[in-house]
Amino acid sequence: MRWNRYKTLLGLTVGVCTAAMLTACGSSADEEGGANSLTLAIASPSWNSGYATTAVSEAEGYFEDEGLDVKVQLFPSGTQVAQQVVGGGADIGMITAEPVAIGHAKNLGLTYFASYYPRWISTLEVPAGSDVDSLEDLPGSRIGVTTVQSSGGTFARSAMQLNGMNPDEAEYVPIGVGPQQQDAIESGRVDVLALWDTQYAIVENEGVDLTTLEVPQSKDIWGGGFAVTKKTLESNPDGLARFGRAIAKGFVFSTANPEAAVRDMWKLHPETRGKGTEEEALEEQVNVLKVRLEGQGVEAGRWGGIDKESAQKMVDFMASTDLIPESFPATDIYTTDLLDKINDFSFEDIRAQAKKGS
Repeated sequence: MRWNRYKTLLGLTVGVCTAAMLTACGSSADEEGGANSLTLAIASPSWNSGYATTAVSEAEGYFEDEGLDVKVQLFPSGTQVAQQVVGGGADIGMITAEPVAIGHAKNLGLTYFASYYPRWISTLEVPAGSDVDSLEDLPGSRIGVTTVQSSGGTFARSAMQLNGMNPDEAEYVPIGVGPQQQDAIESGRVDVLALWDTQYAIVENEGVDLTTLEVPQSKDIWGGGFAVTKKTLESNPDGLARFGRAIAKGFVFSTANPEAAVRDMWKLHPETRGKGTEEEALEEQVNVLKVRLEGQGVEAGRWGGIDKESAQKMVDFMASTDLIPESFPATDIYTTDLLDKINDFSFEDIRAQAKKGS
């Protein structure tokens, strides 16, 4: 069964935290100072400007304004982020849809309270010079993925399965991130890339021309967001609403002045500054940030919304590829109950602050 193969994407076995152990595991908020202390786990091996909005929330004092002490931890994969949230090592996970939907099938009780990825972020892209022109060319091709177990690799397999091909007839080549990724592309070691939106922006900043291989089944499906256990949602809705409000302010600020947002990230994480002139670095990193700012609803004055139809398409998509054993109501893994409180602030005041380059 493909389900038996794909379910390892999550890796959330009984050993992480059984239902009986979840209460004992507790949360970092309980252990480190109550509802005002929160740990956020992000699925990324390192900081890049795709996460600048979160840096803004800290640098501009939005977490502090909400009375929150937020600790951010990075993990290489969404699987590990989900493990942290379920096991109590983190209160909130910034995570794509796969681990949460798969976790639903295992009764792990994860739920989203705000969106972060308004669309499915994994796509298939072909670098210039590749012999692959369409999905039908994928059998026999070399598909570049960050790691073999990455969500990009899973998406590539799903795309092949849904379009009548055997996923095992392609080779999945781990190319990591950064310079080793660039080398794999430029040397022609891979024919296709199975990455995600901000990673493609980084690749294109290096002068690589990319062409999208359209996967019709993934059109208009939701990508994921901020997830917590249902226990945390029930015990600390006010803290989560204040956290969401601080994040929303970061998005409003970043949309109004993406250059200032990138500089905020540089202040907190100087290693992200990179090489070259400040003008060049700023232009490239703003390009990456703008990918994450698209479709967030900020212009309409409503951040974090989860479209019911798009969320259901996501669940149905995963069921159609056997990532989950069967479809279920998407509302089982998200709530919009906190969004009114999250968006209860003056967008114009934040925009005005951003225009000053604060």
